[in-house]
Order: sequence, then C-alpha cells, then structure tokens
Amino acid sequence: MNISRKKKQFFIACVDVLFLIAALFLTLLIRRREIPDLSYFLDHLLYFIPIIVLWIVGLYTVGLYSLEMPFKGYKTVSFITFVAIIGMLGGFALFYLLPNPEILPKTVMVLYSCISLCLIALWRWGFNAVSVKLLPRMNIAFAGINDTVIDLLRYMDNFSYMGYQAFRILEEDYPADSCYGIPVVKDASQFIHEIEDNKVNMVVLAGEKELSYEIRSALFNLLQHHVRFINIPDFYEIYMRKIPIGAVNELWFLRNIDLNSRNMYRFFKRACDIFISLIFSIITIPFWPFIMLIIKLESPGPVFFKQIRAGLYGKPFTILKFRTMRTDNNTFKPTGENDPRITRFGNFMRKTRIDELPQFLNVLKGDMSFVGPRPERPELIHELEKEVPFYNQRMLVKPGITGWDQVSGEYHSPSIEDTYKKLQYDLYYIKNMSFFLDISIFFKTIMTVFRRAGI
Repeated sequence: MNISRKKKQFFIACVDVLFLIAALFLTLLIRRREIPDLSYFLDHLLYFIPIIVLWIVGLYTVGLYSLEMPFKGYKTVSFITFVAIIGMLGGFALFYLLPNPEILPKTVMVLYSCISLCLIALWRWGFNAVSVKLLPRMNIAFAGINDTVIDLLRYMDNFSYMGYQAFRILEEDYPADSCYGIPVVKDASQFIHEIEDNKVNMVVLAGEKELSYEIRSALFNLLQHHVRFINIPDFYEIYMRKIPIGAVNELWFLRNIDLNSRNMYRFFKRACDIFISLIFSIITIPFWPFIMLIIKLESPGPVFFKQIRAGLYGKPFTILKFRTMRTDNNTFKPTGENDPRITRFGNFMRKTRIDELPQFLNVLKGDMSFVGPRPERPELIHELEKEVPFYNQRMLVKPGITGWDQVSGEYHSPSIEDTYKKLQYDLYYIKNMSFFLDISIFFKTIMTVFRRAGI
C-alpha cells in the first residue's frame, strides 16, 4: 500500500509535467500566432526545464501531492496561483542570469504562468472528480473493534484518494448495529459470506485478543478467495502515517527500531544539518539586530530565551530562541493556545518560526538536528513519562527545529491527550527515518509557515 501511494503521487507529478510542457507549447503558439516548429519548441523547453522543476517543487511544498488533500475549489486554486507567481519570478531571475537572444522576451513568462495555472487547476479538478466518483474503490472489512479501529473509521472519509472503502465490521459483542456508519456483523458465517459475495479485497485484523478461535478459523478459509489480511497497526501506520499507541510495547521497539542500520544516514544528515544551518544563519543574521530591537521595544527583558531541554538520550542542553513572551509575572509554565503572555510581535514570530532562528546555533553545536522530535524540558518529560508509556523513547534520535509532528497540521499542547498524539508522530518518524522523509518535512515546514502567515 505504501508503494501504491508513491505510484499515485508519481503519476500525478508526471501528468503535471506534461501539462507544464503543453503550457509552453500553447504559450509559443499564442505568442507567435503560428504552430512552433519542433527545433524552436525544444530550444525553449531546454531553458524552461528549471522552471518546470520549480513548479513541481512548489506544488509539492503547498501540499498538492498529498493524497489526503482533495481538490477544494478556491483554496486549491489559490495554492496553484501562489506556485504560478513563484514560478514566474523564478523564470524572470533565470532569464536575467542566462540571457539568450534566441529566447522570446521575458514577458512570455506571464503568459506561460497564466496558461500553466489554468491547465494544472483544470487537470486537478478533473482528477479529483474521476477519483471520487468513477475510479473503483477497494472494499475492506475489519475483524474486531478496538480503539485503533474506531480512530481509523473516524477519519476514513477524509482520505479521498486512498481508494479504500470500509464495508463491514465483524464484532460478536458490539452493542450497536453500526460503527461510524459501517454495518457491524455479529455472526462469523454471515461475515464470511458477505466478504465472498461482495468481493472484499482486504480484511484488517484488530488483534488476536479481539478474535475468537471460531472467527480465526473462518477467516483462514478466506485465503483461497485471494483475500489479503493485514494487522491493524500496519494498516493504521500506512493510512494515517503515525503509529497507533495501543500497538506499542517493548517488542514493537525491538522489531522496528534498528539505529545501527542508520549510521550512513546519520553521517550525511549531520553534514546537511551543518550546511543548512550555515546557509540560514548567513542569510538571516543581517535581520537579527532589527528583530532584537523590536523585542526590546515591545516589552522589557532579555532578547533571547534560554531554557534547559533534553536532547539525544536525554542529555540536557540549553536551547536558544528569540523571546516571544513577557517576562513580568511569568512562571514559565508550558505555553497554551492563545497564551496571553505572548506579545504581538512574539505571536508573529511564532507563526513564521522566526523565533526559532537562533536554534541554528544549537544545530551547529550538535545539540539538535534540523529535523527531529520537538525537544522538551526534562522536568516535563519526567512527569509525562509517568502517564504516557515509552514517551522517553522519542529521545532515541536528536531533537529537531521542525519535525513530523510539527507539520501534522494540528496544535498539540503539553496535555496528556495531546502528548499521546505527538508521540504517535514521533515514533512514526523514528521508525521511518530517511532522506526522503526529511525532505518531505522540510517542504511541509515551508508550507506550514506560509499557511500560518495567512496565504
């Protein structure tokens, strides 16, 4: 199923590229008022390759390769418009750096951007309509009900491109006839017959404890009907892209976490951390004096916020940020949503992540990485690990400025309930660490900053 996700994303990207190439052909056709010959078109295409790449990166950054985000009319068009503007500005810069008298005037970029915007928007709208209404969906059934199954059913309708449709649930002792609109079957024989008659492709197993011997025996007979079986933790991880806490125990860590196999990855990640931190520091340091001046003018107190946080394997370090809260009568308890202690400029810095710029010094020092779980205070960790099993295992990797949880689109407070949610994302990252996932988080972070800034 993970491969299926990547295949769909790759297919969408390939069609995007074809439409961007078609947009160039239409641009030349409209500009010259005649069909361009092949050599003339290819000469222009060579120069437009970086612009097409910039478009694809932009579409990825704004989340338009996320299978969970369907076409949402004005909102999606606004994202594509934003990418079109970035692509146009990038094209202007490219043609300024690489002037070529054989290439049409640079104003052609405006026409190209408008045509590309229309083609991509129409194609995405059409793909969404076909995906939702015409393409066949895979019927799946659930054998057993537990908290993880219920959590899945709650979000099933939000994943329009995933291609799965919950059909039936088998649970002998469930008190109702349906769960989140899905019929609950209480007889194993009836459940098997409905799977056979309706060509159910997959059965998700809630767990051996939830299934009687009779049910397991009946399900075993479905193998001859080419029904695929998958455990609920595996399906949940692929579908929700986080780890179900109910499936986590000591054996889960022993089976899924192998830090020794990531030595090469850690070496290159450290090299990338140093490179990215140096680049961002060089670019942003000229603005630091102005940021520091505004902080001092808005409220009395130090410019920088320093606090002890737990790093790799729980090793304490001092984190550095721009101060975003008032110091008067501040007990420095964990920040809540809409916290009144946050200053107006501090609120802006938090939304745009400007307050975290000094953390690049922590990355250069080696206390943090660019991508990783959020670092917490040691005393807070001590309290949370009493309530949240395996919470301290998130420190198996270096904490990061940004991470899988931070780009999840949800605000997570230090409450016990939200800590469970954060841990689900952090464990997913620790299990699936890779350059591809880090790059994905990098671009999602950019989009998160833009969205909070109000684009």
